[in-house]
Amino acid sequence: MSKEQSRILLGVIAYLSLVFYVFGLAGTGSIQDPVLAPAPALSPALSPATEILCFNLESKILRESDTNLGCSIDEASLGDSPINHGDIRPNVLNPVFEVRFLAAQEAAKAAGFEIRITSGYRSQALQEKLFADAIKKYGSEEEASKWVLPKDISHHPWGTAIDVNYPGDKTAVKWLEDNGSLFGLCRVYENEWWHFEPVIAPGDTCPAMMVNALESLEGLPTSANDSN
Repeated sequence: MSKEQSRILLGVIAYLSLVFYVFGLAGTGSIQDPVLAPAPALSPALSPATEILCFNLESKILRESDTNLGCSIDEASLGDSPINHGDIRPNVLNPVFEVRFLAAQEAAKAAGFEIRITSGYRSQALQEKLFADAIKKYGSEEEASKWVLPKDISHHPWGTAIDVNYPGDKTAVKWLEDNGSLFGLCRVYENEWWHFEPVIAPGDTCPAMMVNALESLEGLPTSANDSN
């Protein structure tokens, strides 16, 4: 074999060796796939928005927004759920509840009616006195509870009940009964045309009225102190 043929043969052997080496690495997984750049992180998706109403306490303008956009610094939200009391006793009317009433009051005024809160937040001492007076008037705790609830159960000391126009203009309060649900306000007792509570979200449907306040005690333990 000539030197030229030997060089050609060595070249072929070297080439084949390289080929076999490469395929051998591929079979063992030693050759890694190219690393792809990670996809850019996506911005967290916004939660589904819930419609809310915003009331400007200065201009008295009520407008629609949602829970993603919120209300401006000059506005107060009417909230997007029923208003329940917390665990700590307040000393004023629930502020969101108050905003709901103020918005309804302005709408009533535009419709030609005047509504006002004649009794809202009450101290427990005042509620206790009113209940004692009702017992004297109606003859028993059971009969009294149809009109005035004990201090630990009434929603007035929790700042989540109001009496409107009592004992005055029923006609204006009928407007509130018919339109209050738009603001999250509902009349709750058949025997008290003046008593309203924020038991729904604005725009929802008010529940059927209870016959009287005594009905709200049904199902409560006799020692209930702060359930309602």
